[in-house]
Amino acid sequence: MSPRFEPITGRYLNFDLLGRPHRLYIEEAGQGIPLLLQHTAGSDGRQWRHMLEDAEIQKRFRMIAYDLPFHGKSV
Repeated sequence: MSPRFEPITGRYLNFDLLGRPHRLYIEEAGQGIPLLLQHTAGSDGRQWRHMLEDAEIQKRFRMIAYDLPFHGKSV
């Protein structure tokens, strides 16, 4: 088996909201219609890994999974 990169890109988004700095971690995969993936309370974007890796969904949607402030990799 050859090593391969997964089609998921992860990065941080820095912005101010109501005068306070925030740093959200976001993972994206696919192309097409934007699809926001909101995790449930007490969880984080890892909840959506199975969808982010799905090649059929990637063909039609640009999936965006993010960690809410103070969840997962967001602060």
